[in-house]
Amino acid sequence: MKSLSCRRSLSRSKGSHSGGRNNKNRNKNKISMLTGVSTTIPRCVLVLLGWYLHFYMLVLVDASTAASTSATAATTTTNTKKGLTVESMNQNVVKMEYAVRGAVVIEADRIKEELKKEHDAVTADISSSSSSSLYPHFKKIVYTNIGNPQSVGQQPLTWPRQVLALVDLPDHLGVDHPAIATIFPDDAIRRAKEIKAIGLEGHGSGSYSHSKGVQLFRHDVVSFLQNRDGPMVPTNPEHIFLSNGASAAIANILTVLIADSTCGVMIPLPQYQIYSATIDLLGGRKVGYYLDENNEWNLNLNELERSLKQAQDEDGTNVKGFVLINPGNPTGGVLSKQTIQDVVQFCSKHNLVLLADEVYQENVYDESSEFYSCKRAAYDTGLLQSNSIELVSFHSTSKGVYGECGRRGGYMELTGFDDTVIDQLYKLASASLCSSLDGQIMTSIMCRGPNPDDVSYESHQQEKLDIFNSLKKRAKIVEQGLAAIPGISCQSPKGAMYCFPSITNMPPGAIEEAQQRKIAPDTLYALSLLERTGIVVVPASGFGQAPPGSNRYGFRTTFLPSEQDMARSVTAIKDHHLEFVQKYS
Repeated sequence: MKSLSCRRSLSRSKGSHSGGRNNKNRNKNKISMLTGVSTTIPRCVLVLLGWYLHFYMLVLVDASTAASTSATAATTTTNTKKGLTVESMNQNVVKMEYAVRGAVVIEADRIKEELKKEHDAVTADISSSSSSSLYPHFKKIVYTNIGNPQSVGQQPLTWPRQVLALVDLPDHLGVDHPAIATIFPDDAIRRAKEIKAIGLEGHGSGSYSHSKGVQLFRHDVVSFLQNRDGPMVPTNPEHIFLSNGASAAIANILTVLIADSTCGVMIPLPQYQIYSATIDLLGGRKVGYYLDENNEWNLNLNELERSLKQAQDEDGTNVKGFVLINPGNPTGGVLSKQTIQDVVQFCSKHNLVLLADEVYQENVYDESSEFYSCKRAAYDTGLLQSNSIELVSFHSTSKGVYGECGRRGGYMELTGFDDTVIDQLYKLASASLCSSLDGQIMTSIMCRGPNPDDVSYESHQQEKLDIFNSLKKRAKIVEQGLAAIPGISCQSPKGAMYCFPSITNMPPGAIEEAQQRKIAPDTLYALSLLERTGIVVVPASGFGQAPPGSNRYGFRTTFLPSEQDMARSVTAIKDHHLEFVQKYS
């Protein structure tokens, strides 16, 4: 058929007119250019040849594209160089340390996973229940490394959670539900309605608030402060910033204080690491002043003057702030009224911004001690009236008897600051839009609970008292238990949530091994305690515990686990300590 078609085409071309001859000549020229041979080719052959050339070009293009793509892919996949490394990142992040979540806690989390695997294996195969465990002396990890009450069993207070639940629920499922009064008490419903209608202006708890915090809640803080310090002590709601716990507020204040690498802040030693870590992160200088362990972790003016003078004269540090933690973390100490007045006058004299960390103000267990705020001290010494002090105080829902750490509720109050500085702090807060609304609500509830004539008042007060009394009892269990261990000395925890004992007979062999492992001796001790007992403590070296050369070793422990767990823990610590000393002596 193809041959017949070619003959017909050739026959038609012979009988065509001159236009046909011209086409024939053009075809002849095309073939000549392609082959270099002058000849006459039938049209059917030309058509087939054209399709072949078209297909050939498509194949060439696809092959070229595939090769290019493959080369690009090869280049992409073989480039494993990282743009961000530990060496190239901000070295202030590398430098900062936070011991309460450091090496000991990391090892505790690993052991916890091992214990879970062992438990799962036994559960899956009952016949393996007699197999030996890697950790035969304990079945669970007891975390006493951080002040996180609800993580170790403390139950949340009922009324605050009822109010919070009603605020978070949509109205038709919560405050406006026809059967809601059969589930929630009337005072919780009324408070939730007030928060939703007045505080949140009908927007709900999922919206942003004012960057300083909801105005209604800030007024609740004002009432709390005036009830605490007296109505004569002035308080301005515009000088109150609600924050994600006290930590975010502390970070903001340190951010505006540390203007360059010469700026320093005085911090107590031992101290809570949020201050040292944040100062390191911001590139500032830590100026330590030592608390007196032999005087119930008190401080004295001579030590403050020594520390300040050394930083200014010898190190050239521009000291701009002073941190006071009362009640003390990690020491558990409670400072006297005279000491607090000495501190506010010292800060006024040297033009230092006073950062008053008062988050444990409700945790005072010693009958002869009481919490005395820096603001009240500033008022009683006349500094407030003469505008002679710059003071920022912090409080939080994470501590006290609430223990609502995960809610991230807290506040800071500014006293004696220029309005222009407050405006800059407001701008800084605005960059984060606002703090957690659940945290703001919990702060409001902490500052203004049910009224005395409300149906929930008695039960709410009783719940708080029960938690407080249990904390007081646990503090005594730990203090007496540790003090009875030969080679351990422990000051009485008058407040807060911690004991900070000293190991007075750290054996030389332990010190030598710690040096070989390039860790602190009390880190070695804490790791050994963990592996032997499952108890997680924080090495005292992480808090900057004593002057150089003092050879103080120790650890910080909370007394937040249950009374039964704390009693067992003290016994386990004693057994381990005796074994540890014998092993390394």
